[in-house]
Amino acid sequence: MILIGLVFLFSGCETKQQDEKAARETDEKSETVSESSALNDTLEAIWGYEFNEQTSEFEVKQLRTVDKDALSGETLEKIINKAWSKVQIKFIKTSNDTAYISIPDSKVLTQQMGSAGAESFMVSTTFTFTELKGINHLSFAFEEGDHAAPGVYNRKSWNR
Repeated sequence: MILIGLVFLFSGCETKQQDEKAARETDEKSETVSESSALNDTLEAIWGYEFNEQTSEFEVKQLRTVDKDALSGETLEKIINKAWSKVQIKFIKTSNDTAYISIPDSKVLTQQMGSAGAESFMVSTTFTFTELKGINHLSFAFEEGDHAAPGVYNRKSWNR
C-alpha cells in the first residue's frame, strides 16, 4: 500500500515538473516574440526584423519600397523615430560609405527592450540607413547597455 502511494506521489511530481517546463518554454517563446514588437508604426517603417514562427528564427523583411533618390539622412531619421517611438535617434552625417547616428537616451534600447527587441531595432535601422545611395555601414553612438552595443554595423552584421 505504501509502495503504491509512493508511485503516485513520484509520478505526480514528474508530471508537475513537465508541465512547469512546458509553461516556461511557452513563456520564453512569447517573450522572444513580444520583445521584437517594439516597432510601433509598420506602415512608416521600411525594414522590419520579425520572428518567423515556422522556422523559429528572426528574418529581415522589407516592409515597403522607397525611392532611393528621394532619401536623405534627415528623412530616415524621421522615419525611424516615427516607427520606433520609444527609441529616438539623431542623424549626424554621412562620410564615405558610412552614415552616423546617435541615440541620446539609449536606456529603452539597452535596458528595456530585451535582446530581441534591441536587435530588431538595430537590424531594421541599419537596413533602413543603408538604403541611402553609397551607404554600406551605419555607425551607432550611444551608451552601451545589457542588450545593445554601439559600433559600426552593415547588412551582414547579423548573418549567422
